Amino acid sequence: MLQDEDRGAPKLTATEVVKNYFAAFAKGNIAEAIALLDDNVVWHIDGDPSVSTTGLLRGPEQVRNWLSRFPENFKPRIFVINDLIEHNGSVLAIGRFRHTVLSTGNTIGSDMIIHFTVADSKIARYQIFEDSALLQRAFDPSDSWQDQQIKINGTLYRYRDCGEGPTLLFAHGLLVDRDVFAAQIRVLSQAHRCIVLDMPGHGQSGYRAEGWTLDDISADLALMIRELSLGKVTFVGQSQGGMVGIRLAAHDPDCVAGLILIGTSARAEYPERLEGWKTQREVILNGSDEARESLFADIQHRLNGQRWLAEHPDDVVRERAVMLNHSRTGLALALDAAVFTRGDIRKLLPLINVPALIISGESDRATPPELSHEMVELIPDATLRILPETGHHPTLESADSVTEAMASFLLNIAQK
Repeated sequence: MLQDEDRGAPKLTATEVVKNYFAAFAKGNIAEAIALLDDNVVWHIDGDPSVSTTGLLRGPEQVRNWLSRFPENFKPRIFVINDLIEHNGSVLAIGRFRHTVLSTGNTIGSDMIIHFTVADSKIARYQIFEDSALLQRAFDPSDSWQDQQIKINGTLYRYRDCGEGPTLLFAHGLLVDRDVFAAQIRVLSQAHRCIVLDMPGHGQSGYRAEGWTLDDISADLALMIRELSLGKVTFVGQSQGGMVGIRLAAHDPDCVAGLILIGTSARAEYPERLEGWKTQREVILNGSDEARESLFADIQHRLNGQRWLAEHPDDVVRERAVMLNHSRTGLALALDAAVFTRGDIRKLLPLINVPALIISGESDRATPPELSHEMVELIPDATLRILPETGHHPTLESADSVTEAMASFLLNIAQK
């Protein structure tokens, strides 16, 4: 705080003025905020005019109206200022927000920089830099808001983002897509933020034409978690997704609060299976539609439990349609990563320092239950759930049991 030489009264620094504004804003004290503004203050918010908070404003009364309308438009969830940088009367406030748009119910998060110009202890100008394109989407009631996308290291990841609360990040196995978790998302999104990926080469996601490894995916997701400010996530991985989760928890422990592994393995693929996989890869890549459908039907009868196959014929057809809709090239490259180059990562298991829940189907022939028993022995804080009459896709075949096990595990994490 500086001293005003003419009046002997304390004179606030530009940073102190900005701090006082944020304190008033946080309390919803509009009068206190307005008292900090210059009589000719300019308020500058770029973006689509359909977003009610955008535009240019001049004068305290215009800003008063803007501040008054803010709670009519948004329910704040997170508003964090990480740094204040002052230079020659300018203050840059660097932070992040996450707000729910009340008119649509969509929740948006964005990094932001707010540029304040301060003169004579008054705010003369305010301009915010944020993701205005994403904000416009959040205000559009016709937008499929929960369907999001991000390009990471050249790969386009599409994902569903729904619910509020501690973040769960879901990664599915080979051949299926993010809908393999649909039953769990319906329940868990009531108390959690669920980010559900289509893995590279699957569903709506893209892929790198030169191929990739499971280590590449793990590195991509660590970058996503950090740069989207997701905090520590509970990672839910099924089959190849679990193989990625093991890598993520071991290599990037600052990103992970808990680990749920479903029908997965820390071992390399069984050597005796590799020739068969090579034949299947050729059919996936170059076979006729009829040959591919026949292959996928055969894979289903090898992977899934007989009870589910018999009792859910419509779901069986739906799952096979998902397999047929994947990009031929993308799926072949995904198979390379999940089968041929995945390697043995048992040495990573003792490095996992978060609670882990391991779920296995007793009839899983792709990743037999003994592989789950092995992981439980090597992860310091792990529990095992074996599901009867269940094959390689427990989230489909024993959906309620998986959801119950996950909900109980997440409650235990929250109480620790």
